[in-house]
Amino acid sequence: MLVCRSWHQLVIGTPAFWTFLWIGAGTPPRDVEGKQLRAVLERSSQLPLSVMLAPERIERLIHFPNVQEALGDHLKRVETFSLVRMERKRQNIPSTRDIELLLRHPLPSLKRLNVDRFKISYTGYSWSDRLRITIDSPQLEELSCHYHFIIPQSPLHLISISLCSVDSPTDSLTPKSIDFPLLLDLRLTTCDVATLLPAFITPSLRRLFIDENVQRIPTAPSLRPYPTLEELRWSDEGPDPTFSALLPLCPNLIRYSNYQIGDEDSEEFWEIDTPMTLLDALSHQSEDNHGPSTSSWPKLEEVLLDVGKCDDVFALLDAIPSIKRVRILRSLTEGSEKEAEQREASLLQSLRKRVDIVFGQDPWGANPGAYLGEKEAA
Repeated sequence: MLVCRSWHQLVIGTPAFWTFLWIGAGTPPRDVEGKQLRAVLERSSQLPLSVMLAPERIERLIHFPNVQEALGDHLKRVETFSLVRMERKRQNIPSTRDIELLLRHPLPSLKRLNVDRFKISYTGYSWSDRLRITIDSPQLEELSCHYHFIIPQSPLHLISISLCSVDSPTDSLTPKSIDFPLLLDLRLTTCDVATLLPAFITPSLRRLFIDENVQRIPTAPSLRPYPTLEELRWSDEGPDPTFSALLPLCPNLIRYSNYQIGDEDSEEFWEIDTPMTLLDALSHQSEDNHGPSTSSWPKLEEVLLDVGKCDDVFALLDAIPSIKRVRILRSLTEGSEKEAEQREASLLQSLRKRVDIVFGQDPWGANPGAYLGEKEAA
């Protein structure tokens, strides 16, 4: 019993054990009662806090005010704040106004904000089920928003942004352009890329990931240069004027992929039967320049493609001679007639003399010598 009491006192008296708050995960109303929250917050002393809040699991008229009151001035200590989605929902969940009032408090220590696609209730204040607000968090470094759009009033310290299914900012609360001077990583998933990219000023951007551009415009938007961009991933869904406009603005681009790294085993690649959009973009640039000049093309070194064939890679190397490594997950000639496969194997032998080319998930430098009948061609 003495040992148990000693351990109990040790845990109660150690502030570091009380710096993580998971509000709404348990069985309401116990974990959202103001008294319980205040006790945890007092035990955390003045240490930085990490708060995970599930609005869909908190009743808005009684329990949410308790949460807001208990957090109160302690929000100034929050370094990581996550608004998460829960499968099991309560009735009478918080509204847009409720969340806005909570986030209206200054968050001077906040460095990481994660906003999931949680549901909010409609009120007379707002008939939208999307949050679109600015917050006072001058030290914010990492921002991730799914469906809702929350952005700091002063985004000068942001180094990473990830937006998924976010409407383009068109209201009066959001300026037409936003300066992110230190931003290194930008990920846009199922977003209107042609609207967001011109609105974001990102002079230091290193990595840009675009997955599913939901709205393609017939003409290319006006984009700023990306002098520091080194890695570009743009999901290949056919010719895209925005992609074509972006490519010549990235003079120091080293790595390009047209599929999401980690999805190499996806069955979707077996349904693709069209060449890479990169070739289409390069051909349009040649036409615009009235010749084969490569002065405006990036000095790529590594290219990762979902599907392709040797003829495509030869054309790519002719356009961008700096390429050193090419990965193709699936050859477009697989399953073709024997003559076509033998021709591909013969081209592959010549291609290997110019570039390190691998297929599937083989490691760089792999040369099995038997791909597509390569031995027979030899």
